[in-house]
Amino acid sequence: MEEKKKSRLPVFLIIVFILVLAGLYVLLYILPDIDDSRIQSVVVRYAQVQEQARAKCIVAREETVFSSGGAGSVSYYIDEGVKTRKGTKIADIYGAKRRNITATETGTVSYYLDGLEETFAPAKFASLDVDEIVSMKIPEPKSGKQTAVSEDEPLLKLVTSDTWYVLIIIDEDQKNSYSEGQKVIVRFADGEEFPAGIDKILEGTESSIAVASCSRYYEKFAQLRGVDCTIITSVTEGLLIPTSAITTNGENVGVYVLGLDGKYSFRAIEILIEGDTDTLIAEGGAVKLYDEVLKDARDY
Repeated sequence: MEEKKKSRLPVFLIIVFILVLAGLYVLLYILPDIDDSRIQSVVVRYAQVQEQARAKCIVAREETVFSSGGAGSVSYYIDEGVKTRKGTKIADIYGAKRRNITATETGTVSYYLDGLEETFAPAKFASLDVDEIVSMKIPEPKSGKQTAVSEDEPLLKLVTSDTWYVLIIIDEDQKNSYSEGQKVIVRFADGEEFPAGIDKILEGTESSIAVASCSRYYEKFAQLRGVDCTIITSVTEGLLIPTSAITTNGENVGVYVLGLDGKYSFRAIEILIEGDTDTLIAEGGAVKLYDEVLKDARDY
């Protein structure tokens, strides 16, 4: 009987030994992996943050209006938006006598008229009454070619400069967002964007007008007058990280970055714009594009 007990003892010790080894394996390898799986990291990526605001705008140009000079039917030779040279025939009016309209100088032909061509001539910007302009109801330009015209009726216009202007109406709370010499981006309702420079700020009683000039071609630049635009006043570029990743080591503000050895190390950052969920930090620091940062610094 004692021999049977003695023969079972080594088997029992082997089982205990195996269980101890299994426990150590779980403690040393499996549990850390489970703990690490709870730690989430995110990849640092490039981003742009734009400061922008909606604004009522007025599009202005150097433009010369041509009238019919008499009643009659009209034949046109140049399409809307076509740039033509000085001396080119644009239209003929057939009435008591035939009259032709030719380009007095090189320019873009447009048939969109609203009667405000002279009011918003660039040469008159400095003398504009800002309060009057802000309260003005801007009519929609009439479009299309007329097949018949009456005596001395406005017929078409010639835009004589490649530079065109956007008069940005600035409310009092947006006044500090604009300054002379500033570069902005004007985005129209169709999504087209154009870089422009603020040439002048015209002051009014409660509102102001920023005169922005643009030289890039826009298909509709000769057709528009009163428009709602989005004005992008600044663009900040940098690296985007979660705001929750930001912490401090007692001296510097930074984040924990995952290294090749699988461990996190603290790296200092320069904050450009901090938001509730995401923060833009400066490029060229200790944190690089495509680094993996600890999503929530409280997990470290």
